[in-house]
Amino acid sequence: MPVSVVFESKQLVRVHATGVLTRAEVDDTKRLMFAHMMEHGVQHLLFFIEPDFGQLQAFANWDDIPEDRFIQQHVVRLALVGDMRWRDQALLFFLSGLVPFQIEYFNADQEEFARAWLLG
Repeated sequence: MPVSVVFESKQLVRVHATGVLTRAEVDDTKRLMFAHMMEHGVQHLLFFIEPDFGQLQAFANWDDIPEDRFIQQHVVRLALVGDMRWRDQALLFFLSGLVPFQIEYFNADQEEFARAWLLG
């Protein structure tokens, strides 16, 4: 499965993306996160773009489903971790600068820094 979600704690969600992400997979992931947020409140998101990640489909975006507004209002911070070649596309995909939470991109070998920033 190209997307895996791990709920590390009530307020920390870890997502791993591999292969080619489709809209259906992204929407399913958002619905899963929505349900978790409904139960546990605001979240810190740690998103890993794995080495075997292929691409994002152009039509997969955060404005697809009704739950998006709620999700955006319940994210504290989003830390993206992956190869720097994905930085610009990832920030565009997650609408950096247009969402009401902070987003930072970290190189693949900077997970500790990403976690410190995310929870700091």
